[in-house]
Amino acid sequence: LDRHEQIAGGGVINSDALLNTSFDTYPFEGKWEELIGLPTLPFQTIVFGLPKSGKSILCMQFADYLANNFGRVLYISAEEKFSPTLQKKVQDFTTNTTSLDFAPFGSYDEIMENDLSPYSFCFIDSLNFAGISVSQMEEMKATYPHISFVVILQSTKDGKFRGSQEYAHNCD
Repeated sequence: LDRHEQIAGGGVINSDALLNTSFDTYPFEGKWEELIGLPTLPFQTIVFGLPKSGKSILCMQFADYLANNFGRVLYISAEEKFSPTLQKKVQDFTTNTTSLDFAPFGSYDEIMENDLSPYSFCFIDSLNFAGISVSQMEEMKATYPHISFVVILQSTKDGKFRGSQEYAHNCD
């Protein structure tokens, strides 16, 4: 809202002014632009799917892309922690060893006890496992307004994500 209020001076603008306003976006290319588009700085997105459908692998590849092109990335592995499974994913799906960090934080409190300010991006795998509520996610975004968040949600048997629909409404 701050960015939009600055553009509009806190008031109303007409459609011409809106159409002539430039927004800061990430210049994604290739498959990432095709999949996500050109999100604004910062953005929030959710990834969900059935178990073993590749959510974590997709996010690992995306985290690597962001680390290689746009800034420091923190990947919070709440479910796998530091394990052989996580190590194998890092080995198979990442190339960046300097701008991509990992943390085993398993709860909202553990995440917030740490300083995330050096990061441009934060992945949380998964919100459900870490027990992070919609209001807690909104508090994280408010605490770190410069960070783009990519969060994984587990799914129900019918393929919808587990949890409140507010997660979807609060994403880009």
